[in-house]
Amino acid sequence: MNKKLKKNEKKKKKVLKSIEKLNNKISARQKKLSKIELKIASIEKKIAEKRANKNKESVATSLNN
Repeated sequence: MNKKLKKNEKKKKKVLKSIEKLNNKISARQKKLSKIELKIASIEKKIAEKRANKNKESVATSLNN
């Protein structure tokens, strides 16, 4: 009986360790994803600003003509 309990505890520890490792991997990948999302957002913002500037310039040139 005592051996079975020890085996079960070892299995339980192994499972908990593997779950912890997977959680660490998930959190690391989430951090990477958030960094990438920030970069994408900044690029999209720059593109939107450039488009807005082009629209302003085209309106100004059409008013001058």
